[in-house]
Amino acid sequence: MILNEWSHREGRKMQKRVIVGLSAWAILTLSLGLSASFAEKEEFEARLLQGGQQTMESIRKIKLTVDSYTTDEEILSLIKVFNEQGYEAFLNAFRALNKGTFLPIGGRGIKITIHAAHSIPTENGRQILIFTMREAWNLEVRQIADPRFSFMVVELNLDSKGKGTGKIYEQASIQMTPQKTFVMDGYNAPPKQFWDVRQSK
Repeated sequence: MILNEWSHREGRKMQKRVIVGLSAWAILTLSLGLSASFAEKEEFEARLLQGGQQTMESIRKIKLTVDSYTTDEEILSLIKVFNEQGYEAFLNAFRALNKGTFLPIGGRGIKITIHAAHSIPTENGRQILIFTMREAWNLEVRQIADPRFSFMVVELNLDSKGKGTGKIYEQASIQMTPQKTFVMDGYNAPPKQFWDVRQSK
């Protein structure tokens, strides 16, 4: 009788351990699944009106693919390179980062590498900030380059449904902040407006 009671108690303990173990496994699996979903790449599309009249020839479609967003560790590493080795070393390290692509549709094979990207929550959605080196991606528009503005910045403002507006600063200067982010601190020409901005993936 005593042996039967002991076996019954041990059986209940084992059952509890199995349930706790399965619960922990389920929580871990869910956490890993959520982490994986946040790590998935995101794609955005936008349209840019070139010139003053809206014709098929004047509308340029842009596709932006963000494979991953810039981490705190990457910013801290770039700050260290800048402080210890200077601006040129920082530029080399910045160019080595690959966070996705800026692709003008019909742009004669032009593909610009995204070197930094942030996704910032807002009251109604989020803001996507994308940073690249300045490149002549729009061959139909001739620009006078200013060496003080060596970067290009894309700003997308999206609502909770992934739709919104945007801007592109084709000649900009940037800086790193104590909050471990990139920000634009100046530009040489007014931004161009994006319309029909939406998240496609």
